[in-house]
Amino acid sequence: MPGRDLTVVGLFLGALLSVAILLGAFVAALVISQRRHLAQERVHARRLLAAQEEERSRVARELHDDALQRVALLRHEVDLLAALGPEAAHRAAGVSGELEDLGAVLRTAAHQLHPSVVEKAGLVRALGDLAAEFGRTAGLDVRLRLPAADAAVPVAAGVAIYRIAQEALRNVVKHAGVSEVDLSLEAEPETGAWVLRVADRGRGFDAGASQPEDGLGLVAMRQRAEALGGRLTVRAAPGGGTAVTAVVPRERPA
Repeated sequence: MPGRDLTVVGLFLGALLSVAILLGAFVAALVISQRRHLAQERVHARRLLAAQEEERSRVARELHDDALQRVALLRHEVDLLAALGPEAAHRAAGVSGELEDLGAVLRTAAHQLHPSVVEKAGLVRALGDLAAEFGRTAGLDVRLRLPAADAAVPVAAGVAIYRIAQEALRNVVKHAGVSEVDLSLEAEPETGAWVLRVADRGRGFDAGASQPEDGLGLVAMRQRAEALGGRLTVRAAPGGGTAVTAVVPRERPA
């Protein structure tokens, strides 16, 4: 009888071990499948964002090469009309001023559509220009804390960080009700990942509630970070300000 009991126990333990092995294999397969799915999602997101940037670049080139050239030509024609007399000169001066303002708007729009300075001069310079732009157009004092101007940031990561900063600053202008904001970029000590932080002391919002008005902006910022294997967090509270933090790895995941 004892031998028979041992046999039953052995069979039971063997069956339990088999179940454990099968369960472990199932869990491992599930984890691998999820990782593969996340990797595919990241690749898809990167392709979508790259396509968006390419289209923005095309529109920016058309604005710069076509629309701005037409504005310059019109200003030249208006200046010629000014020679027809004092009244014509007065009217021409008004039109020329409007055309100059239009040219400035188009140049700003072209820059916002495709920040070529990220590729040409680097992310640090681009963020400095972005801060100056918001100061000039929105009266927002962007207090910068940036690494050295020659800090090497890959173009893909640089464009993503620039876009996140741009959207975060827009939200400050639209909703924070403040004239000052802090923007910092630094390398994470442990991993070397780039960390962007945009924080204000404005009216804030309930981070736990849905924000339909700004939902797309937050989704776009999060997608840009996650497409490069990073993450984005938003900390906010009514009356307690808002802080947007994006962490982007130096090496882009496969």
